Amino acid sequence: MSPLWHKLLRDLRAQRAQFTAVIVTIFLGVAMFAASYDSYRNLTASYESTFTDFRFANLTVAGGDVTGFATSARAQPGVESVELRTVADVPLRVGALKLLGRVVGMPSDTAVNQVRITGGVGPEPGTMAVLLEEHMADHFGLGAGDTIEVLGSSGWEPARVSGVASSPEYIWPARDRQDLLTSPDNFGVVFTSEESAARLLGFGPTEAVVYYADGADDPALSEALLAQAAAADATSTITRAQQPSNAALSEDLKGFEELAVFFPTLFLTAAALATYVMISRMVHAQRPHIGVLLANGFTRRRVLTHYLGYGIVPGLAGAIPGAITGVLLARVITGLYTAMLSVPVTLVQFYPTTLLAGVGVGLAMSVLAVIAPALLASRTAPAEAMRGVAPAGSGRASLPERAVPPLRRLPIPWRMALRGIERNPRRTAFTVLGVVLSLTLVLVSWGMLDTIVRLMDRQFVQIQQEDATVYFAGTATPADVAALESIAGIAGSEPVLQTPVVLSAGGRYETVLVGLEPNTTMHRFFGAGGEELQLTNDGLLLGRSAGSILGVEAGAPVQLTVAGTVVESRIAGFVDEPLGTVAYASRTYLELQAGGALPVTAALIRYQEDATVDSVRASLVARPEVAAFEDARALYATAQRYMVFFYLFVGVMLVFGGAMAFALIFSAMSVNIAERTREVATLLAVGTGRRQISRMITAENMIVALVGIPLGLGAGYLAAQQAIASFQSDLFTFTLFIRPSTLAISSAAILVVALVSQWPGLRAIGRLDIAKLVKERSQ
Repeated sequence: MSPLWHKLLRDLRAQRAQFTAVIVTIFLGVAMFAASYDSYRNLTASYESTFTDFRFANLTVAGGDVTGFATSARAQPGVESVELRTVADVPLRVGALKLLGRVVGMPSDTAVNQVRITGGVGPEPGTMAVLLEEHMADHFGLGAGDTIEVLGSSGWEPARVSGVASSPEYIWPARDRQDLLTSPDNFGVVFTSEESAARLLGFGPTEAVVYYADGADDPALSEALLAQAAAADATSTITRAQQPSNAALSEDLKGFEELAVFFPTLFLTAAALATYVMISRMVHAQRPHIGVLLANGFTRRRVLTHYLGYGIVPGLAGAIPGAITGVLLARVITGLYTAMLSVPVTLVQFYPTTLLAGVGVGLAMSVLAVIAPALLASRTAPAEAMRGVAPAGSGRASLPERAVPPLRRLPIPWRMALRGIERNPRRTAFTVLGVVLSLTLVLVSWGMLDTIVRLMDRQFVQIQQEDATVYFAGTATPADVAALESIAGIAGSEPVLQTPVVLSAGGRYETVLVGLEPNTTMHRFFGAGGEELQLTNDGLLLGRSAGSILGVEAGAPVQLTVAGTVVESRIAGFVDEPLGTVAYASRTYLELQAGGALPVTAALIRYQEDATVDSVRASLVARPEVAAFEDARALYATAQRYMVFFYLFVGVMLVFGGAMAFALIFSAMSVNIAERTREVATLLAVGTGRRQISRMITAENMIVALVGIPLGLGAGYLAAQQAIASFQSDLFTFTLFIRPSTLAISSAAILVVALVSQWPGLRAIGRLDIAKLVKERSQ
């Protein structure tokens, strides 16, 4: 073994605490990258395999002349299959419970949007049998042989459950793009034969589903088919990318992909910083040794390679186990994720490129961090290096002393602490940067948690003021809604109109139009600046994401297409709501536009404070005019359940970020103390007490940490904004929110970490051999 290799190992052992911190940091960064990126690739492969295996439609067209559209689509080159089916949202009854459901007709020998039967058998044509979608079956504990009821054109009709199925359309059980979060208590899907669906509902078909050759995306084909759908007066056209379940999952995958880069970049940057500071200090301290090596015949290339080893060894020590751990962790994450969402196909694959990329990136960051110090070492002149370090220039008062002259009368230890900050700007700058990166890591994770908690509260507590929604079996009037207030436990009720609508201006956007009472107390509207808005009688309130899609601003005209009728309107303002992008209008305005009274499709109700939810629900669903009941509290609970995985992911990031912050600040602080060994020995030699020296160094380090905290808070806020922006779309509108207490606790935690991380270095001061150090300095 060469002498330089012995020296490398000896130096690693001598500073094992600092090198361990670097190794842990690289390990965390690489593990985070491999786990998140492999999870992203596994989930993408699972979805793509599901779409291909079950022939998930590339395009769904509803309304208008769907039969004529299907005929023309079959003749289009590149189209593999086109099927007509009957789909409608109708009430379902499970025991005494009524909920809004969806009946989906399945043509015999279904070739598009196939399902996977997980229990029982498929429904036979000519019988009123249904397959229950997996989420609904699991929630109610239903299986083959059970019975539910469906409200068809002839009233409530019993339907035998022949089996349970999962579907590529409902991996995420969304009702539509504006109702992405649904509770199994409020929404369920059943599949039946196309013949039974048409007989039950009294009409059909209502949709045409198109599958392209091999299921591959074909933008040119989609454009041609969309033009044909428009010519057939279709009221809704949904590409695979726009399909509610797939759109929601795609947003989740996009977040996985972006966080797979964002978080590891922060971790590895922090590792590179810690390595650079440590190796720079080592080269500075070993200048005499470097001079001896060069004077005794070691080439500059050999010296360069030797100091590059200080990056290669910890880089490999952290990156290799980090990549392996991340790849294994990705398998666990993928399995948990697909099980939670009931994805029909789960693919867990080994991607060598992820393993190699993780090791390569971790090693590259570590080596890049030591290149500059290594080059400095190799270019050192031997004679100059062996003379030792030239003394610094004359001291001067610190910036605080110059700015505030009375500070010059502070006790000597305090003045030394202040002047020590400026005496080595490089050391101070890197310590500040370490604090900034540490706070950034913590705030990005904690900020995302704060944001999600705030947005869930904003949507389900501040905006949605109703406790439940009641859907009527037929047409209803405001008088029917008012009659609901006679039920014990109901404090108030309001009529509401909900209908699909197409908005057209500079662009086109399909959404839901919600008509509410002009002075509604069931829903609050907030603008982008937090100001509260009101419904007006001269236009619509529209979700702000739709403004960007349509390319319009407040006050601009817009066309509404409702059931084939085009109505001219205007945008009165934009609302800021976390979930969905809906159009709101007062019933008075809609009736003026329609030239008469409008029907009531549902009622919003509010409970009395002492009401029992189960009792109120039982009383409501017992009324024959009530077709379905939707509990807003159940939606909130569902939202929280689906956010558990997100909370877990960000929680792990927060723990890793905290560990990273400790490792980074520990490295900066320990190097800060180690650089001053000879200075400390001199102070000890002239009679300064060890405790007083410890207090001086602690004061200096804490002042530097305090300088870095406001910079870190600012950088952390900006980084958290960037991270939360990865989830933005018309489906989700997230605005970063960080609680003041989060900022205060994070700052205090960094100060505690800075204080604790000094302990090993300060202990070393107590073990210094003064005579040995003074002798070394005199040589």
